[in-house]
This record gives sequence, C-alpha cells and structure tokens, in this order.
Amino acid sequence: MPVAAATRKLKRFRHRFGIRAPRLAVRPHFAWYAYALGGALVALLLVAVLLLSSHYFRSSGEPDMETLQARLTQLEGQVQQGGGALTSQEMTSSANRSLSEELRILADDHAMLKDDLAYLLRLVPVGAREGEVRLDRLTVRPDPVVPHRYRFSVLVGYQSGRQPQALSGTLQFVLTVTRNGKELQLQWPERQQSTAGDYAVTTRHWLRKEGMITLAPGDQLKRVDLKLLQGKSVRAATAVTF
Repeated sequence: MPVAAATRKLKRFRHRFGIRAPRLAVRPHFAWYAYALGGALVALLLVAVLLLSSHYFRSSGEPDMETLQARLTQLEGQVQQGGGALTSQEMTSSANRSLSEELRILADDHAMLKDDLAYLLRLVPVGAREGEVRLDRLTVRPDPVVPHRYRFSVLVGYQSGRQPQALSGTLQFVLTVTRNGKELQLQWPERQQSTAGDYAVTTRHWLRKEGMITLAPGDQLKRVDLKLLQGKSVRAATAVTF
C-alpha cells in the first residue's frame, strides 16, 4: 500500500509540475495555385458586393443617364420646333409690316393723284353753256372684300360761268335688280342717307364722287340709273347696264 500510494503521488506531481508536449496534429499541404484561386474568388465576391450595394443604396432622386439623355433630346426637338415657329411668325410680321408700308405709300400716291386730277379738271371746260350740268364716266364695280357691295365713281361737271353760287345737289340712284326671279327697282341711298357726304355734291367746276352701294343677299344688279337732283329738279342723268 505505501508503495502504491507513493506511486500515485509521483504521478500527480509529474502531471502537475512536469513538462507536457502538445498533441500531435497532421495538416495537409496546400499548393500555391489553391491560394491564387481562393484570392480570385474573394476579389470577385468583393466586386459583386460593391455592385449590388451601388445599385440598391443609390439615392432614389438620382436620375438615370439614359433617361436624362432622352429628355435632353426631346427638349432640343421642342426648341427647334419653337424656333421654326418663331422664325415663321417673325417672317409673317415682317411681311405684314412691308404690306402696310406699301399700302400707306399707295394711299399717299392715290391722294396725290386725286389732287392732281382735281386740279386738271378745273382746267377742262364743262360745256359751252353757262349753268350746264353733266354726269360723266359713271362706273359701278363689285367690292372685292365685302359681298353684295358695289363701289361707284362718277364725274360731276358744272359750268358756273358768271354764276355767283356753286352747284349744290344730291346724287340719287335707281337700281334695277333681279330678286327670286322677279325684277325690282330700288332707290339708293335711302331718304335718311340722301345728305351723306358720298352723295352730296357741291362744285363750281368738275368734281369726282365715289361711294358705296349695298344690295340684299341674293339680289343681282342689272342696271344703275343715276340722277343729280337739285331740290326736286333733275339737273343731269346717266346710266350703266350690266
């Protein structure tokens, strides 16, 4: 027993204070290409993680480049169309200004011609008899702008001679029209218009009168008779047939 007890104590002492070797472990040896393959797989994994994070964590307000390019192309097209419309509008405005200027020049020239005509007419004798009244060169033409309207022009001549007063009278038209297959005679102007400037005449020599005649829709003008009235007396008359 004493020997056995001593042996156990010796074993405990060695186990507690003795030198112990680590347990033997057997590890396999890896070749260099195995480490290279592992590194490549790790790099690919990192790249994939970065791409996924950039896709999912990108701000929702950041526009896509293709969308921006498409929108830019659309805006450029709209600008080009707007520029074409603006150019067309500018051309139209310029043409209108040119036409307005030409019309103004033509109106001025027409006014000068009328003044020259009035001066020349004063040099032309009306007739040999003193107090003679004439209606010459009556023309009646359709108005190119307003339907059912006609423009008239006539020369009124008066040989005043030694008469102290000028001729004062009124133009009176009798219009022969066809309406619904029937022939009618109409008076123009109406009584309330008889003293209007287009129909009133005051002259000592030649005077050119111009004005408008308006018909009802559907009326066809066949003949125009014109009289120069002085009071109730007919001083001159002329006519034109269509």
